Amino acid sequence: MFKMNKNKRLPEQLFTLVMWLIAVLFAVFLTGLGSKVIGDLPKVGNPPELEQYYSPELKQIQVQREQLNQKNATVRKELEQANLNLEKARQRYDEEKQQFDNWIQTRTATGNNTQDAPVLARTQKLDQLQAQVSKEQQIIEQLNQAILNNERTVSIEREEVLKEQARIAFEHANNTQELKVFLMRLLVTLPALVLGAWLFAKKRQSRYWPFVWGFIFFALIAFFVELVPYLPSYGGYVRYIVGIVLVGIAGHYAIKRMQIYLRDKQEQEQKMSQSSQAERRKNFDNEGALGHIAKNICPSCERSLNTSSGVPADYCVHCGLCVFKKCGQCGSRCSTFFKYCSSCGHTLVDGEGQASIDKMTS
Repeated sequence: MFKMNKNKRLPEQLFTLVMWLIAVLFAVFLTGLGSKVIGDLPKVGNPPELEQYYSPELKQIQVQREQLNQKNATVRKELEQANLNLEKARQRYDEEKQQFDNWIQTRTATGNNTQDAPVLARTQKLDQLQAQVSKEQQIIEQLNQAILNNERTVSIEREEVLKEQARIAFEHANNTQELKVFLMRLLVTLPALVLGAWLFAKKRQSRYWPFVWGFIFFALIAFFVELVPYLPSYGGYVRYIVGIVLVGIAGHYAIKRMQIYLRDKQEQEQKMSQSSQAERRKNFDNEGALGHIAKNICPSCERSLNTSSGVPADYCVHCGLCVFKKCGQCGSRCSTFFKYCSSCGHTLVDGEGQASIDKMTS
């Protein structure tokens, strides 16, 4: 169904492509219509927000926290200025101390001990600068202590406990909201999924197969785009469980179909073993059979026609179907499903060619 048969006429191949194009367009328009319908569904309330579940106590703490942050922001600006003042005070002290040390060394070297008054003056100036440094350090300590005191007015532990309670309530409400949205989408998409599955099982090879496959494509898109992304997670458990169920259903269907296929093939092989070659070939579509032979596959049992030499056998070694024969006129090797010899154009369906095969197999 999905592959082009090269043995078909060119108009038939083009017609098949047109049919698939119709199927795709049908699926596109159905998908667009389905999206509009789902988009216009009544909204299941507004999605919950975490702040909705904050308790009055937590809100009060957050107000206090905001006020605290504003206070600390002001204090930190003062602290920044105090650090600059301390740096300047230290720099001035270091410069004055260096000048004093140099002056003392010069005075000692010259032996001039009569300048006690200047020594005292310079020493007093150093003491004043050192006092200024100490004062700036005290200011910084006071500002840091103010920040700590402000932060102690709000209990961080209590705030975290209240936030955790709000988060749990929010997740519960959010899961409920997701479930409501999923159920509403399921209400719309489930009939399409069920109908698509029934069409795939019963009608995918019917006369109007382009519309059937178009609807199947639409159902798959509705499932994977409009439904699966909205499947509630609940920590991943639901999605894994749904995946296991879907794989189980698909696996059960595949195993059942394979068992039916193998049983039908066995019955066909048993029935065909009691029929003539001509009667067996009547059960196959000529073009389909030629497509199988082109792939070195038996049209009857669908096993490989290759032998140990690598050349397709005239007869299938598994079911005995005659696949190749010689033309009764030129002796060329032709498929038994050819109507005319590919070398001389002699008719292969009737006459001596058919009689020779029946004679050989009798």
